[in-house]
Amino acid sequence: MTPPTISVVIPVRNEAAKLAMCLEGILSQTVPVLEILVIDSGSTDGTQDIVRSYTRTRLIEIPGSEFNHGDTRNLGVREAKGEFILFTVGDAWAVDERWIERLLSGFVADDIAVVSGAQVVAHRADTSPLEWFRPVSTPKLSIARFDTPAAYDAATPNQKHAACAIDDVNALYRRGVLEKIPFRRVVYGEDVLFAIDAFRSGYAIARHPGARVYHWHLDNYDTTLKRTVTVGILRHALFGTLPEHTEEKPLRIGARLLRERSVPMAAKLRWWRHRRELDRAITEGVALVRRAAADGPDALAALHDRFGGTPPVPLKRQAGAAP
Repeated sequence: MTPPTISVVIPVRNEAAKLAMCLEGILSQTVPVLEILVIDSGSTDGTQDIVRSYTRTRLIEIPGSEFNHGDTRNLGVREAKGEFILFTVGDAWAVDERWIERLLSGFVADDIAVVSGAQVVAHRADTSPLEWFRPVSTPKLSIARFDTPAAYDAATPNQKHAACAIDDVNALYRRGVLEKIPFRRVVYGEDVLFAIDAFRSGYAIARHPGARVYHWHLDNYDTTLKRTVTVGILRHALFGTLPEHTEEKPLRIGARLLRERSVPMAAKLRWWRHRRELDRAITEGVALVRRAAADGPDALAALHDRFGGTPPVPLKRQAGAAP
């Protein structure tokens, strides 16, 4: 039996700090890939040179003004040759050599359009110890499907939200489905919108939490506030849900950090302050979205415009840099 062919598509912009780890992780997999297509939208940090240094990669350059999360990935689909297309990002890298193998194993039925994996946080000096990955159970494949479009529409907001929880940081698609159901031209949320379109077209979606990549952004108050608002508005528009958040008690945060013996005390204090800063940003963002939703569509639209209508650009830092 001929093994399936897999193309990897990676949209990038200024990812020189971690792109080599991303590419090396892909090339070390138990399932070899046919090709790696890197779509660069105007990097100025040497990202293109890193891509060119790998013989198995192909660089596609587009103007930054032409980038959006939907059309750029559709370009990758058109350029790719594989039966399956794996989407990831330039600052994510494989946890182990079986990442792609596990994603591929999730296609246990012909109606499955995409298998989405998990993002976890590596134990590194430049990531928060409060978010380090610590597995607590055996990962199991789960499949979401609806018998008819009407069945999806009749589902509760929380059921729709849970079913559509896929992420193009780590997702393997059937190429044929992407040709039938291309990503919408949107500045964010293309993966969630694809999920909705797939369910309404009779496809199922699988999640394999054992297929993991390391991925994390060192956000600050402003980026967290903007992300909370934009994601909250999107989910409310698509599913009718409202964001919720309960701040963790400061003493509990401190107690969790004190248990990390490998982390210097000065770093623990910095991470404690960082967590408190993000908690306050999320609390404010949740309150803004809930208040606007109560006031009606015009208030939500005004809030959306206030925050620019797009998620924040992640803060770019050198690999290994401390907060």
